[in-house]
Amino acid sequence: MTDALWTELSLLVRPEAVEAVAELLQELTGNGVSIEPAIQALGPDEGYVLDESATQTLHAYVYGPVAATRRRAVRAQLRRAGLVGAVEGSLRWRTLRDEDWAEAWKAHYDIERVGRIVVRPAWREYAARPGEVVVSLDPGMAFGTGQHATTRMCLAELQAASSKQQGADLGSVLDLGCGSGILAIAAVALGARSVVAVDTEEQAVVAARSNAALNGAEARIEVRQGSIDAAEDAAPFDLVLANINAATIIALAPQLTGALRPGGVIVAGGVIAEREAACAEALAAAGLRVERTLAEGDWRTLVARKTEQGLSF
Repeated sequence: MTDALWTELSLLVRPEAVEAVAELLQELTGNGVSIEPAIQALGPDEGYVLDESATQTLHAYVYGPVAATRRRAVRAQLRRAGLVGAVEGSLRWRTLRDEDWAEAWKAHYDIERVGRIVVRPAWREYAARPGEVVVSLDPGMAFGTGQHATTRMCLAELQAASSKQQGADLGSVLDLGCGSGILAIAAVALGARSVVAVDTEEQAVVAARSNAALNGAEARIEVRQGSIDAAEDAAPFDLVLANINAATIIALAPQLTGALRPGGVIVAGGVIAEREAACAEALAAAGLRVERTLAEGDWRTLVARKTEQGLSF
C-alpha cells in the first residue's frame, strides 16, 4: 500500500504579520501551522540567536493533492484579509508522503517544558524529575506538540486549575479540536476524571488515540471524530478546552456554553490579539463570564466561566 500524500505550503512572512497569516492558514486548512523562525548562527559550538526582525517561514499542510484553482484561492484569501503584502516571494507547494513529513518533523521536535509538565517526543529518552508530569507524544500530522504559544497557555491554565482543586479531580473534560491529544493527556495526568476528545480530522483522531495509549490514558480518554456535536451526549462538562481559532470560537460560542455545567470553565485558545475583543463579546453573549486572559506574543487565551443563566443543551 502506498503512503498517504500531503501537500505542504511554505511561504515567507514578515515578522509583524506572522501570527495573523498563521491563523488564516489554520482556518483554511483545518490543520496546525508550523512557524520556522529565522536564526543567526554564532559560530561552531556557539549556538544561535533568533533574528526577530527577519522574515519567518510558515508551513501549512493539506491532505491530498491541491488543485491549481485552490492554490490561487489561498492567495486571494490573503489579499482579501489584507495580508498578501506581508508575504515575500511566491507561495511554494510540494507533495509529501506521511513518512517524509514525520522524519522531517522529528529533526525539529525536542523536549518542551511548561511549568511542571514535560512534553517528551516518543523517540527521545527522558528521566522525570520529582514533581514533573511527563506527556509522551508522537504527533504525526496532528497539531499539538507544546511548542506553540496557544498550547503552552492551555497547559499552564490546566496546571492552575489543578492547583486550585487542591487534590480534587478536574472532573469531566471536553477537548475540542484535540489534535495530537496533548491537552487531553495532560488533563488526565493532572486529575481529570474523564475526557472526551474530538477532532474533525481523521489523522488527529488516529494520533490522539495512539498517544492516549502511549501514556496509559486510553481508559479515561474517549476520542471521537467530529466537532462539538459529537460530544453532546457526554455533556455537561466541568471543563472545556478549545484550543482552535477565533472564528470557530465565535461561531460555536452558544454550543460551548451549552456543553458546560453551571459554574464550569472554558479555556479558549488560538486567538490572535486582534480577535480577542470579538471572542470575548461572543462568549459573554452566550452566557460566559471572561475571568482572565493569558497572553504570549500576539496570541491570547481566554478563560471564561458559565453563569447560572448560561445556555444548556
